[in-house]
Amino acid sequence: MQDDSRQIFPPFLARAGQACYHHSCFKGDTAPLSRCGGCRRVAYCSPECQKLDWTLHKSLCKIIAKIETSHSITGLATLFMLIPREPTADVKLLHDLTEDQIAAYKAICEFLLRRPLNSVEYHLIGQDPRCLVCTRTDQLMRIEAATNGTTSQGLIPCPDCNLTFCCSPAHWEAASALHHAPCEDTRGGPHSQCELNVELRAQLRFENALAQVRGHGQRRVWVPARVSAAWTSLEGSTWEREFGDELHKYYNIHAWSPISPWLRMVSDSLSMAMTIVYGLEKLNSSDAWTRKQMLTIHVLVGHHALECNQSIVFEEILHRLPNVKTLKMVFCGPAVPPGIMTEDLDTCPDCTQRGNKRIYEYTTEEYHQYVKRKGGAFEPPDLCVGFDSAVFAGWPEREKTYRLLSERKIRTVFTAYNREEAEMEVELLQMLGVTLHPTFGQAVKNPWGSLHPLPAGHRQYGFYTLSGWMACALN
Repeated sequence: MQDDSRQIFPPFLARAGQACYHHSCFKGDTAPLSRCGGCRRVAYCSPECQKLDWTLHKSLCKIIAKIETSHSITGLATLFMLIPREPTADVKLLHDLTEDQIAAYKAICEFLLRRPLNSVEYHLIGQDPRCLVCTRTDQLMRIEAATNGTTSQGLIPCPDCNLTFCCSPAHWEAASALHHAPCEDTRGGPHSQCELNVELRAQLRFENALAQVRGHGQRRVWVPARVSAAWTSLEGSTWEREFGDELHKYYNIHAWSPISPWLRMVSDSLSMAMTIVYGLEKLNSSDAWTRKQMLTIHVLVGHHALECNQSIVFEEILHRLPNVKTLKMVFCGPAVPPGIMTEDLDTCPDCTQRGNKRIYEYTTEEYHQYVKRKGGAFEPPDLCVGFDSAVFAGWPEREKTYRLLSERKIRTVFTAYNREEAEMEVELLQMLGVTLHPTFGQAVKNPWGSLHPLPAGHRQYGFYTLSGWMACALN
């Protein structure tokens, strides 16, 4: 895919046409929205936002409009062949059909554009609302209606969450049980897809309001500025126990105000630091690692490079380990922003007073290439971590990395967005003959995964959370 020129990746509601799509706005359902007259896919809160966004949106917009009006386009028939004749609640079948439709639609767009889609364009077509039980989109319904000489009424949203759709009342009747059944992609109780959607909308409304009042960005990255008096085990603890008091102080939250929206907001980024500390505790037989002068962490950077863009959160590792004086982190992978090599970073006042340091090293090499270049100077880290199914990116180069990690017996933790990806990661590593560490079991929920579930991309049903599952561990 081409590099994306957007500075900020559009949030879920903007990709779903329920928030302004302009990359400096993203106003949600509190603002009046008008659909783009070309693609009818995205929405804007004003003509000004649409005009400002046109340079970025116009090429894909024109192609989407062309696909709808030119029924003879090669490959269009494939999309209709992938629609089941009867509504189905078979989640795996729905997932497979949706993925196949998106792949076919992507191929059509790229053929007409004569270039690959960039990441924003790809996620936009993948997020297109569909009927929960037959996968029809608004566009496919309009094409069907035009072919039959009728008028499409469009998808019907759930009246409670407004984020799940069906193409007819009959299909809503077939979808009701699935939409309201308990969903495992949650924390703290059996919530349905509908309930999680309602929670998601409330959370995004909360974060948007906070951004306008306090001037924060769309994704809040926060690290409490305090250093623990001593190392305390994370076993049996919770997000609220570890961060509730600090959030109340920092944001001046009233005692009667619920803390859960704040915890969901900050857990997205903090989950990376907390997962590292949790992994170190679980993979070490004693607490000697908590008293090291320097702790070294190697990170297999994922596609979106959140590990680099939100690297401030790793200072939380120093905050929880008062005996550690230096945190050295090495970020490896093709997605690492080029041009940065090694840097000594500032720390919070308490860390600075203690003489603590953060040393970050960056390389665009795959991990096995980095180890080979280091040669005899390579020192195994205290932990290597791959967040959110890094195993899928860059195969087969990553195969060499995983074999190296196994052969050198480097302590490693892998996380995944959901159970399915965690189980796939386990299966792939086992196919390589890698021996998995029994500590975490296989594909279990990560107690320090994000508290902020989002609808699974390119799926009709299910959610994902950043580092939501502990896929497996090595050594």
